[in-house]
Amino acid sequence: GKLFAHIIYNGDEWIRAFTSDSSATVMNKTQWSDEIRSIKHNHFFYNLLGDPGYAMPTKDEIEVGKYIVKQNGVEFIDGVKCYHIQSDEVITDQTEKDIVSLRAEYHYWINQNDLIPIQYTTAYDLVMNNDTMYQFSKGVLRKYELNIEIDSSVYALNAIPSFFKLKEYKPYKPPELLSENIDAPHWKLLTLADDSLSLSDLKGKLVLIDFFYKSCMPCMRALPALQSLHEKYEDKGLVVVGINPFDKKDEDDLVSFLGKRNVTYPILLGAKDIAKKYGVSGYPTIYIIDKEGKIIYRKAGYSEEMETNLEEFILKNL
Repeated sequence: GKLFAHIIYNGDEWIRAFTSDSSATVMNKTQWSDEIRSIKHNHFFYNLLGDPGYAMPTKDEIEVGKYIVKQNGVEFIDGVKCYHIQSDEVITDQTEKDIVSLRAEYHYWINQNDLIPIQYTTAYDLVMNNDTMYQFSKGVLRKYELNIEIDSSVYALNAIPSFFKLKEYKPYKPPELLSENIDAPHWKLLTLADDSLSLSDLKGKLVLIDFFYKSCMPCMRALPALQSLHEKYEDKGLVVVGINPFDKKDEDDLVSFLGKRNVTYPILLGAKDIAKKYGVSGYPTIYIIDKEGKIIYRKAGYSEEMETNLEEFILKNL
């Protein structure tokens, strides 16, 4: 099901209320700056209102910062007559060799009467680690009113129904990875080949676990190193296992994705609870478990030295 949230701002607090579980989080405005800094890399503001900004192009095509903006005529959106504005990002910086942007295109439909944007779309074509990717999103403003008198009491905390569970906002603190020299939490998961594999099945082997997911660029970069280690040391007692907590086999076309990268070690699915047990918050996260089932190595993130560092550690523990 969908998660519906209602936002209330009363001048001092920002309240986000979720109808799915009748919970509401209250954030004091003094906490905003830190929160915005922590999430701003995942968002962009309506780029035609950027710096320099224009609500609409005054001629057929203009250059606004790093965007080429043009009018696409007038169209009707849900019966509302709108200007259709297209904004294409001029892509120049391709220094990130594993991510190549082919297109970044934004469309806005602006109410002709009051110049309120009521629909927008974003579309991206990318090549990530030699694999083409397409991302699309759409937002629609269904209803709004302008210049109306508002009863400020509806924004007070006591306006939230009494059955809602109020809680104070707390900044996100990522979990810590599990300590070394403790028993690794057990798991039994479905493999990409539709059979099952458990940690206890691997007793007596050195086990390298890679927590990853498909659209994670650092995860993609790690796959060749992990495949290389699998090929070098499989016959010497190393088992490399990929655990994917998010993607679905068919829906996300994982077989094709991994096939393009020549990944042949076991991939396990449906592991959100397992990732949580292992304290995983960043991807990729690597754990190495010794032949007795104890954690002897854990590290989050990718570096170009990953294969060398892991190989040295593996050779000492095989």
